Amino acid sequence: MSKVVDAHLHLFRSLSDQFPRTTYPIMAEADREELAEKLLAEMANAEVDHAIVVPLSRDDEYLREVLASHPGKFVGVGVFDHLKPDSVSSLEKRLSLTNLQGLRFFGLEATYETDVRKLGCYRVLEYMAEAGMVVWFYGDLVQLAALERVMTFLPSLKVVLNHCGFLPDMHAEMRIDEHRRPHFDVELPPKDLAVVEQMAGQFSNLYVHFSGQYAFTHNEYPFTDFAEIAQRLRAAFGAERMLMASDWPWIEFEPGYAQALKLVDILLPSLTPTEREAIRGATALSLFRF
Repeated sequence: MSKVVDAHLHLFRSLSDQFPRTTYPIMAEADREELAEKLLAEMANAEVDHAIVVPLSRDDEYLREVLASHPGKFVGVGVFDHLKPDSVSSLEKRLSLTNLQGLRFFGLEATYETDVRKLGCYRVLEYMAEAGMVVWFYGDLVQLAALERVMTFLPSLKVVLNHCGFLPDMHAEMRIDEHRRPHFDVELPPKDLAVVEQMAGQFSNLYVHFSGQYAFTHNEYPFTDFAEIAQRLRAAFGAERMLMASDWPWIEFEPGYAQALKLVDILLPSLTPTEREAIRGATALSLFRF
């Protein structure tokens, strides 16, 4: 049986000097913990073999502990520091301490006119392309346009668009719903989806998460207003460039861990067995070393 991979989730300890992190009111307060052991029980119940862990901020301390305590079970994608941009030397120092296989970017701090080769993060992106590291990308339409220019200059750079390729300004538009989850008020399907589809056809090294539906839907589970979006992503990327993810822990209680992962079968009921295996794990296994 093919391996199943949850391709995007968050684990964190309560805030301390040993385990620094960003805090979020209501959603991830200083005393909240979401530890690997609880997740592993959920993964076992849902028959998930591996997971990709992304911290809440640039701080790698708990991620490092998780990777060391559970070798082969998880891989780590760190968070790029937009306030104090990582240089190549500082990234290399991070990598010497923590086996990061990717970095998450919340945009690129660019405008439509920016020469992306002069961005503070460009040398890091160049390094990542050469090292085979993967970019996790979440940003608005302006930042996606900058990413397109970056990928033109760095044709080997592997990029995964987070959460079905939606393009919100996370820090300006994010709200917290009654279930303590991120939420964005957007139209469905989003008008920006056409731009994502165009880029999918342009770059064979551009991938997308099949995740985060709960944060954008107007409906209760199983989020049937995502059916058209799911089919358009499948047509644009192909299953071989889609990665299933839960976005744990935000979905722990509503709709639940296993239920979030079942959306692949609910919203994409006509997948072939090979396509289903790709979205549920094979694509992630092609990008990461567990």
